[in-house]
Amino acid sequence: MQNKQLLTGVLLSVTLMLSACSGLDGPDEFAVLKNPPLIVPPDYHLRPPGDESDVKGAFTPQQIAKRALFGNSAQ
Repeated sequence: MQNKQLLTGVLLSVTLMLSACSGLDGPDEFAVLKNPPLIVPPDYHLRPPGDESDVKGAFTPQQIAKRALFGNSAQ
């Protein structure tokens, strides 16, 4: 009697688990929203207005890259 109840319980739970998978359709890849690509502003390369002495202490991109890779000791 216990084996019959156990078998019935197992079959019922397997049936319930399989019924949850009744929707065989996967996600719709065409329904995904796409973000527009990132763009660089057209005046990105321009320096801020002001005297050249304000920018004199700034680092070049090459110096910034060297410091990032090798630390402050790279000159």
